[in-house]
Amino acid sequence: MTENNNHWSESSEKVGGYYGIRLMLLFYDYGGKVIFRIFLYPVIFFYYLFSKKQRNISKDFLSQVEIIREKYNLPKEHYSSYRHFMAFGTMLIDKINAWRGSLRLYQDAIFMEDSEERFFSYENEPRGKILLCSHLGNIDALRAVGLVSEKRAPTVYSVFFTKNAQNFNNILKAVSKSAELNIIATDTIGPDTAIRLSEIIDSKGMIAIVGDRTPVRDKSCNSESTTDNSTRVKEPERVCEVDFMGRKANLPQGAFILAALLKCKVQCLFALKNEKTGKIDIYCKDLFDEVRLPRKNKEEALKTYVQKYAQLLEYYALRYPYQWFNFFDFFSTKETTDKDKIKIDR
Repeated sequence: MTENNNHWSESSEKVGGYYGIRLMLLFYDYGGKVIFRIFLYPVIFFYYLFSKKQRNISKDFLSQVEIIREKYNLPKEHYSSYRHFMAFGTMLIDKINAWRGSLRLYQDAIFMEDSEERFFSYENEPRGKILLCSHLGNIDALRAVGLVSEKRAPTVYSVFFTKNAQNFNNILKAVSKSAELNIIATDTIGPDTAIRLSEIIDSKGMIAIVGDRTPVRDKSCNSESTTDNSTRVKEPERVCEVDFMGRKANLPQGAFILAALLKCKVQCLFALKNEKTGKIDIYCKDLFDEVRLPRKNKEEALKTYVQKYAQLLEYYALRYPYQWFNFFDFFSTKETTDKDKIKIDR
């Protein structure tokens, strides 16, 4: 993809935009879930028809899932791009319920396997941890975990890119004025931010950060003027190229650099809609007890950590492919060539 090979922050996820959410809230508030679902079908169908880029990206991803599932001898499935779009629309209902506090743990969202024990392990540990999240599933559904009881409500701070924090706040206020989130908006982890994050970890708090989207790029050119009017090339984005779904993808290093600075535990957290049960399956997996980055071979060490996260992300994406909500060219890297362009629509 050349002309369409934009950074994720430059492409609007149309159905989930501010005005789209406001319109859907109107139907949700005055018609309830039934009317909302009826309204959702033509809306999603409209976006499916006219969002050619996102439709092709969905088809490309799902076709790759089918290939890798066959490679791993998983049950053969044929996935529908339209159902992928519908899963995104249905996820909005769960978002609304989560933000309004009506999504209940053990009823609507269920811990799977030993995930509950792993998540609440912080209660017996001296320090907090980083929760590495993603856009696989509905991360907002995890708000239900904090509503178990006042005695067992973990303090979670979400790290947002500055550009997107205000957009998120606007949507959140539209959904529920009483919703409260601890948001840390930042472009980079400077000294002040690092101190604040360290204090959170020391007080047994949790820091949630997404690990599947690269940093928001500066739209200015890739060079900048210095005081002596010379030109200096800006530092490249901090990403690692990893293997994902049989292809290459760029994933950010930020969460792992932060974990190394804070010397804390890292867990992965997923909230995935189960189409068979209608419930949200919550998985909490230990990723690293500590991230260590030696001065020598630091980049190689980082890539090892990021690759392990990519493997876990792939594992669940193969089993919940309709929960993949990265509707941009996720497989695009700096080494993408013409043969990798998406040409699926017929």
